[in-house]
Amino acid sequence: MKVNAVFEGGGVRGVALAGAAAGAMDLGVQFDQSVGTSAGALVSALLAAEYGPDDLSRSICRIQWPELLKPVRGTRIPLLGRHLALLARRGMYDSRRLEEVWGRLLAEWGVRTFGDLRPGSLGIVVTDLSHSRGVLLPDGLGAYGYDPARFPVARALRMSTAVPFLFTPVRLRDKVNGDTVVMADGAMAANYPVGVVRKDRPVLGFRLMLDDTDHEAEHQKVRGPLTLARSVVTAGIRARYSLPRPPAPCVSVVQVPVRNDLDFDMSGDEARVVFDRARAAAIEQLPILIPEMV
Repeated sequence: MKVNAVFEGGGVRGVALAGAAAGAMDLGVQFDQSVGTSAGALVSALLAAEYGPDDLSRSICRIQWPELLKPVRGTRIPLLGRHLALLARRGMYDSRRLEEVWGRLLAEWGVRTFGDLRPGSLGIVVTDLSHSRGVLLPDGLGAYGYDPARFPVARALRMSTAVPFLFTPVRLRDKVNGDTVVMADGAMAANYPVGVVRKDRPVLGFRLMLDDTDHEAEHQKVRGPLTLARSVVTAGIRARYSLPRPPAPCVSVVQVPVRNDLDFDMSGDEARVVFDRARAAAIEQLPILIPEMV
């Protein structure tokens, strides 16, 4: 069964999104178009590159997740390091590391630019901070003077995952007028970009659902610019799961179970547990959501 899919953003919880996508493929689902934001974009790119379910499992679980948090230069200076990083680089961690890692994963499947993908198979949501607007890549690249077919997919993913204050934003030269545009986390525009996925096929939505047993919330003290930035980032990722979220019309939603932590200090074994749990959840839910699937 061919579907179009939309994947919600959620930081390191993208491991669970990948597991749920693998579970769908176990049941015979084929992804014609995959659209995502942040972590959802990372999973969408691998699906567009035609990763299979077991390929996803092997690749996601071998990633050294702590290494994605590469501190920018000067961060380790006592007392002032992180404050200086926010002022000078607009982020505490270098977003180029993620581009490198996902660039390698895609290159293993022969994908470097959007031109290496089947047309229309991938959509990545980013936020243009310079103009306060959301942009859907690759189609939106033309407005900045770029040929989408020649633009690196991993660079677009870096833009979509560049959470403000946490990861350094991406500067893009606007070839139309010569300005420099700052691109960052697509979640500011649409964390669950169901509005831009094509509706010419059945649509599957993959949304993160907090474990019912995981209600404990860490109290974060806000004492200055650094702790305020940390609290803004954490709340921006966690708070959206605190209130009921009405389903989008005409979309079958797979609830992907996750815990309330955002820990990048994840081992391969821990990632596999998260992946396999979400894979099993998708296999359990999909025959109920779409009976004709099985």
